[in-house]
Amino acid sequence: MLAAGMRLYRLGKWPPGPYRDEAWNGLDAQGVLDGHHTLFFPANNGREPFYIYLVALSIALFGPTAFALRLPAALAGALATIPTYLLGREWFGRATGLFAAVLWAVTFWPVHLGRIGLRAGLLAPLLALAFWLGTRAWRERRSTLWLAAGAVYGLSFYTYLAVRFTPMVLALFVAYLVATGRRARLWDGGRVLWFAVGVAAVVAPLALTLAADPSLIFGRAGQVSILSPEINGGNLPGALLGNVGRALGMYIWRGDTILRHNALLDYSGTPAGRPVFDWLMIGPFLAGLGWCLWRWRRPAAAFLLIWQLVMLGPTILAEDAPHFLRAAGVLPGAVFLPAIGLGLLWDWSRLSVGLRRGIALLLLGGSALLAARDYATYAQQPDVAFLWEAAASGLAQSAAADAEAGLDVYLDTRFSDGWPSIRYLLHGLTIASFDPAIGLPPLDGAAAVYAWPYDSLDYLARAVVAPTQVTVEPGPLARGDLEPEPYSLYTRYLIAPGAATGQPAATFGDRFRLHEPKATLVAPDVVDISLAWEVEAANIGDDGRVPNVFIHVIGPEGILAQHDGPLAGGLWPAGGWRSGVLVGERHTLQLPRLFNPASDQVQIGLYWGDTSGRLPAFGADGAAPDDKVIIRPEP
Repeated sequence: MLAAGMRLYRLGKWPPGPYRDEAWNGLDAQGVLDGHHTLFFPANNGREPFYIYLVALSIALFGPTAFALRLPAALAGALATIPTYLLGREWFGRATGLFAAVLWAVTFWPVHLGRIGLRAGLLAPLLALAFWLGTRAWRERRSTLWLAAGAVYGLSFYTYLAVRFTPMVLALFVAYLVATGRRARLWDGGRVLWFAVGVAAVVAPLALTLAADPSLIFGRAGQVSILSPEINGGNLPGALLGNVGRALGMYIWRGDTILRHNALLDYSGTPAGRPVFDWLMIGPFLAGLGWCLWRWRRPAAAFLLIWQLVMLGPTILAEDAPHFLRAAGVLPGAVFLPAIGLGLLWDWSRLSVGLRRGIALLLLGGSALLAARDYATYAQQPDVAFLWEAAASGLAQSAAADAEAGLDVYLDTRFSDGWPSIRYLLHGLTIASFDPAIGLPPLDGAAAVYAWPYDSLDYLARAVVAPTQVTVEPGPLARGDLEPEPYSLYTRYLIAPGAATGQPAATFGDRFRLHEPKATLVAPDVVDISLAWEVEAANIGDDGRVPNVFIHVIGPEGILAQHDGPLAGGLWPAGGWRSGVLVGERHTLQLPRLFNPASDQVQIGLYWGDTSGRLPAFGADGAAPDDKVIIRPEP
């Protein structure tokens, strides 16, 4: 239950997203639900099928959501607590098994793998179960257990490509048993052949699929391998040695530096790099590692060391070491090392029972609290939202809400082409994609247009049919992996047919009408301002100039908060400013103190950007012109 709680709490929101790799799993799962069944999915560099079929079941139950993408990983991660305990108990005793189970439940890395919709999270549960079944088969000498162990181990080949290193783990362990004089037990009277039968029966369909197209086996590995001069910089020995050091140091020194995979070392601007185990687990980890090295003649200790060293191979032989996805094969064995150390402390006779067990529980509880704190902080970091492409999912959620509200929704094709999460989240909804080069049909009904705001928007101006009201809403900020600065991903244009009602609050200059300005206190220190503009003449004039708008919240001490910028944020094309088209914009201003209705006010006006000269404001009452309009916020 602890493991489930750590993985299921705000599962669809922490981290934000879904990220494109998760979304590709969702798109292929939707294909499975549409009848497209396969044993290997070639899109997005190729992926094994097990996780995708689980996602298909989840989507069938919960629809195309981030929660549905991640639920199989969360459930697998929670359930993995059981084989982790069983394997730890079988190899090192009950106390170590329990400590390993708790560490699996609360350690940041396995928790994170259980909260993202990627196939790497399935590898550890199946390895733990296969190794436990194999251990029971070896001890009980039962053919059925050997067969079950082989079948589960074979199933692990349908999870994640790092599993391809596991035959080396088994081969080195066999060599160890031979070298230490345990040759007689290897054959187990021929019963071990049932393990091979189980593996072959389960792996055969996938093996035949991959044999038909060998490029599927090595495609992704070739892109990231340090054997490539483009990645090793012409210095393969140096790159290899550096990766070995970084991989070995990931346990207690510095972990993955990719923010999508790992938390920050601290939250003062330090790059990502939180080690696998926090500072409370350094002592138990070193004690457990020392115990395994000292007791290397014990098969369990030797197998654990071999397991860790070999399964670091996928990250050692690739760029960006240590990479927590490629290194996922060391789990759950990695948690056995501090669990052994905690077990040694639990039974240390030099300390009183109460003291040694109190210390062990405090270390374990403190580690759990650190992981929970770090994950909550991590999941709400702005950079995490950028790297998990939260703005794209925000677009999809907004477009879905518009479609369900009965609006005609138009989506620039570059969004659906560039962000698979948008295609996934909008699956099954009636939403029209458009090419800006071709344009839009006449927008004479209620509609929402999601446009890329960094190219010409003249097509939008041509499509709007007066009289109509257009509300301009910039989308949230986005930033790609290699992009230095964030930018608004899209602009939403809400189209509502109909003319403005009533007299304008003011006319600036001889042309720009301000309709129904409104300020609202959405919080005691936050003011929300909505404005709507219309030009009085047929267009904005021969010079095509559009003035800037200023919004000042004024108190006795001066300006408390302000906004200055082009009308509608510069996001409405010059050709769209014409009579009968009302263009709305909205701004939210944070104040440094509580708003005081008795002394504070909101001032709105227009000015020319090149001269800073303000336009005169003529009120509907015919009074002498001012250079601003004053409004009072409503509670």
